[in-house]
Amino acid sequence: MVMQTLQIRLTKGLIEEISKLVTRGIYPSTSECVRDAVRRLITGTGKMEVPEKEVKEVQEKVAKEVEKEIKDQFQKPKGTVDFYPKEMAVRKTIFRKLMACAERYSFKQIESPAFESFALLSKKEGEEIRQQIFTLEQKGKESFGLRFDLTVPAARMFIEKQKQLPKPVKWFYLSRMWRYEAPQRGRLREFYQFSAEIFGSSKPEADAEIISLAIDALKSTGLTEKEFFVKINNRKILEGLLLDVIDKSKMDDAMRIIDKRSKITEEEFDEELKKAGIKEIDKINKIISMKDIEEVKKLRLNGVGKEGLDELNSILKLLKNKKDFIRVDLSTARGLAYYTGTVFEIYDIDERYRALAGGGRYDKMIEMFKGQPTPATGFAVGYATLSLLLENKDLIPKVDLGPDYYIAIIGDAKEKAREIIEKLREKYKVEIDLSQRNLGNQLKYANAIGAKKVMFIGPDELKQGIVKVKDMASGNEGSMKIEELQ
Repeated sequence: MVMQTLQIRLTKGLIEEISKLVTRGIYPSTSECVRDAVRRLITGTGKMEVPEKEVKEVQEKVAKEVEKEIKDQFQKPKGTVDFYPKEMAVRKTIFRKLMACAERYSFKQIESPAFESFALLSKKEGEEIRQQIFTLEQKGKESFGLRFDLTVPAARMFIEKQKQLPKPVKWFYLSRMWRYEAPQRGRLREFYQFSAEIFGSSKPEADAEIISLAIDALKSTGLTEKEFFVKINNRKILEGLLLDVIDKSKMDDAMRIIDKRSKITEEEFDEELKKAGIKEIDKINKIISMKDIEEVKKLRLNGVGKEGLDELNSILKLLKNKKDFIRVDLSTARGLAYYTGTVFEIYDIDERYRALAGGGRYDKMIEMFKGQPTPATGFAVGYATLSLLLENKDLIPKVDLGPDYYIAIIGDAKEKAREIIEKLREKYKVEIDLSQRNLGNQLKYANAIGAKKVMFIGPDELKQGIVKVKDMASGNEGSMKIEELQ
């Protein structure tokens, strides 16, 4: 028998009360008093060796604190979600829709390890991301961290087979990630993302393909232009305009702060810029307030800005059929340092939640990771925020977990019943009694789990070569020949 130790922290006042009982000789020690309370808590008995009211009160206090301590020690980690059968079925249904959409675009599914080398994950991602990486205990000289997105692992996978792969490469994946940050509504420490990447095309067609897939993936869940929209920008436009007002060395800081603009107040935004040593706050606010492509075209842009405008204009023309979803917004920057061109984020129409999705072009990452220079673009949809919006719009899929048949075995018919059950399970979901319940309790259980039909198998039925079947919705009963079961 393996003994386990449970640490229990009691309040100072309660320890003092227990000490009084020990002093009076009711218990030989404080620990014995606590053990007695734990035994009674676990066994559910209220019997006391000594009936004094004072002892009973202390014991009840100990039991409550022990119960709370046990509960606190075995809570799920903050920022995580448990998926019970219904929630799991809902998630699987939504995931199937997203994956089916990607496959219609001829993207191929991939998967990568949950952890990567810390050097890979932390390379030029910005200090904020480095602080958010869940690092694993170092073994020997190897240092690993849990992946915080799927773009970096996908880039590594691409580089490993870069020479053999026909270009462009179109990959998608749907898996879980981890970030150590303060949990918020729609933002978890362990979360699922649906992502897609295109490696090997620098053309606007690739960006349009990615944005179109992101829109259609969300549409596949039942959402329309009345529920979400796309904010689109090109970082070259933003960089070109910012270079006229700030020093180039401040660019990464400015982009990171602009990316946070929708998540903080105006005062906090201005203060962040000041802390970064950026003084032209009014000019920056004017730049990022622009939300009309025609307005941007009228600006006197430098070379970088003109290049970004041409790229963005080409993409918007290709997405003409999806124009109802798209809004130009120069405040869209995407905080990660690896983005180089067109960027976009998708929000619910009222912007009640965090971004549903985000992505853009990152043409330098493959080269940065020692691969051959390769243009790339991609996006990711977060399941946590998406599920909040679907719930708000009453678009959570209805799932049915009930079995097609519940088999009620009567008397000595188990051997033959097993043959019938195995035959049925070739086509149907079948539940059987695992607890040797009587017939009445089996029917209650079948009803509780939502069984569509109950099949009765007993010696009398087997002699006649039949089984009796009850439809649980209508209550109608009938019989079927065993040989006709399919």
